[in-house]
Amino acid sequence: MRRSILQGLQAAALVSLVFLAGCGGKTPSNGRGMPAQDIKTVMEAHAPELLAIEGVTAVAIGALDDGTPCIKIYMVERTDRLVRRLPRTLGGHPVVVEESGVIRPMPGAGGEAEG
Repeated sequence: MRRSILQGLQAAALVSLVFLAGCGGKTPSNGRGMPAQDIKTVMEAHAPELLAIEGVTAVAIGALDDGTPCIKIYMVERTDRLVRRLPRTLGGHPVVVEESGVIRPMPGAGGEAEG
């Protein structure tokens, strides 16, 4: 349970940072000219299953170089084996995999007692 709380905090922190940075850009389509599902809804629906994969540290909303919104999956160490387990798209949105290293909460944040 402690790990799931930590992962939730990590995901929330990264999502907040990404939103503060701004996503802007084009709306992706599902290949048939129809808009894809809302990216925030898609990310929130898939975050628990993605965070359950050993080595995944966080899931967030980001943007490609051209401004297209994407779902970013962060992992401690980027390995081919782990990347193959992850989807290339979710809900019509591209997925980008990035290496984050270990993510730790700040002391005093996230429900852990100090001392």
